[in-house]
Amino acid sequence: MFKKFVQMMLDRVEKQLGAPVDESRYMAEHSLRALYAFSKVRDFADFRRVLPADVYYVAKIAAYRQEDCGSCLQIAVNQAREHQVQRGVIQAAVDRRLDALSPELRLVFRFAEAQANRDDDPEARQQIIRRYGDQGLIEIGLAITSARMFPTLKRALGFSISCSRVKVAV
Repeated sequence: MFKKFVQMMLDRVEKQLGAPVDESRYMAEHSLRALYAFSKVRDFADFRRVLPADVYYVAKIAAYRQEDCGSCLQIAVNQAREHQVQRGVIQAAVDRRLDALSPELRLVFRFAEAQANRDDDPEARQQIIRRYGDQGLIEIGLAITSARMFPTLKRALGFSISCSRVKVAV
């Protein structure tokens, strides 16, 4: 009975995210405790309090472009759309057309991309702190971290979806 409830909840999550959560279904089948522990990660993966939506999701998309080109990147795009980030901004970030982004979004994109590639950019970090404060930097850091974690788990469990075209428009 409880597993049926969990499956219904996962159906709801899939509908909300617009992408399959096969790795979560696998955990539900084999370790409900692991699924419960994993479910707590969503709190930090979606944590945004001070950053504007476009800044947050450009950082997320930039990092996901480095880590995943399938369902995780699609989820970030879907979430950006849900939070009313302009379609043109989302498409530019997905396509890495930095010239189509404002200077502030370009800075965030480059910083997130560099961090996802294990490159540091202290100057960009300082610019981000000046513009968004330490809390904004932390939110960008959490966005970058989540972009590594979800695709890594999917690959480890064998549920990584090979590269697919990301859809920005509905």
